[in-house]
Amino acid sequence: MSFGRLWYFFRGYVVIRIEGLALEKFINYAIARGIYIWDIVRLDYTTLEAKTGLRSYKKLRSIIKKSGCRIKIYEKIGYPFFMHKMKTRRMMLLGAVLSLFLIFAASSFVWDIQIFGIETISRREVETYLERMGLRIGAYKYQLDIQTIENEMMIQIDQLAWIGIEMKGTKAIVQIVEKVSPPPLIPINTPCNIIANKNGVIEKVVAKNGEAKAEKGDIVKTGDVLISGIIAKEGQEIRYVHALGEVYAKTYYEENEEMDTVVNRKIRTGNVFKRKIFRVQNNELILSNKSVPYTNYILEIKKKSLPSWRNIELPVEIIFEEYYEVFDEVEVIDKEIVKQALKEKILVKILNKIPENIPILNQDLQYQEENTKIKVKMIIETLEEISAQQKLW
Repeated sequence: MSFGRLWYFFRGYVVIRIEGLALEKFINYAIARGIYIWDIVRLDYTTLEAKTGLRSYKKLRSIIKKSGCRIKIYEKIGYPFFMHKMKTRRMMLLGAVLSLFLIFAASSFVWDIQIFGIETISRREVETYLERMGLRIGAYKYQLDIQTIENEMMIQIDQLAWIGIEMKGTKAIVQIVEKVSPPPLIPINTPCNIIANKNGVIEKVVAKNGEAKAEKGDIVKTGDVLISGIIAKEGQEIRYVHALGEVYAKTYYEENEEMDTVVNRKIRTGNVFKRKIFRVQNNELILSNKSVPYTNYILEIKKKSLPSWRNIELPVEIIFEEYYEVFDEVEVIDKEIVKQALKEKILVKILNKIPENIPILNQDLQYQEENTKIKVKMIIETLEEISAQQKLW
C-alpha cells in the first residue's frame, strides 16, 4: 500500500459505482475539478466502479447532474467508519478488549503437562519432582527456569539418562529417556549355561569353562545351548559349573522394499475453497452455506481447540478446511532411478537393525520387476558374538 493509499485509509474512502451513458464525461469532469479517483474498473457498458476519498465524494455530487450519471456508495472503508461502528457498539468493543486480555493472561500459565518416554519410572514420581521444582498446572510459565528444572531432575532421579522440557503455548512437554541397565551378571560361583541370544551359523566357539555343545557350521536358534554348565563324563560324577566362553556366528539381516515406476501426482491449480466449522462435542455448525466447487481436490484440515484446564479437555474447537483444486498427472520414473532410490532406502533400514561396530561379511541385493513395480530384497551377512548366560536353575 502506497503512502497516498495509506493516508486515504486513515482519512476514510468509499467504493462507488457510477451508472450512466456518459461515463467518460463524468471522469473528465472529475479530473477537471481535481478530484482524485483510483482503481477504476468498468463492470459493464453503463457501469464503473472506483474508489475516492470522503471529501472527494462530496465534491462529486456537483458534477453528477452535469454528466447525467447516477452514483451510489457500494462500500465504506477506513478508520473513520470503523470508529463510527465502535461508538455504537461500545459494549462489544469492551468485551473484545476484555477477551483479548483474558486470552493473553490465560496463555501465560501452564494448563497441561504431557510426559513421554516413561517405561519403568513411576509417572507419579516424575510429576512429584516436577511439582517441587515449580512446574505444575497453573504455574506462571515466564517464571520457570527450564534449564534448572532439567538439571535437578537428572540429579534427583537416578534412572534418567536425559530429560528435555519444551513449552508450546500453554502446554509443557516433558521428554524422558531412561537409562538402559546392562543384563545382570550371574555370580561366578553360580552354575550356568552359555546360550545363543540370536539365530546364526556358528563360526567359532571358545569354551573357557564348561562343555562346548556347538561347533563351526552348526545352525543355532535363540535359546540353544552353546556351552553347557553341566559336565557329565563316563565314570565321573556330574559336575555343575559356571560356563564361560565366547561364541561367534554368522548372522543375517533381511529387508524387502518396493516402489512403483508409475506415479499419479495431484497438481494444484491454484484455486482454493475455504470454510470453517464450529464443533461442540458431536454437534457441528458449518459457517458457510456454499458447497465445495471442485470435484477433484486435496483437503487440508487444521484444528484449533481451547486450552485444557487441569487436564480437562474442553469439547470446543474450530475446524479450518481448505479444499485445493487439483488435476491428475501421470509420471513415469526411470527404472534405474527407482532402483537407486530403493537401494538407498533399504540400506538405511537394514543398517539401523545391525549393532554398531559389527563387521559386515557380505551383502546380497536382488531386484524383481512386476508390472510397473520394482521389488528389492537385501540380505546382509555379519559376524557377531552371540553368547548370553542362563542359570541352570
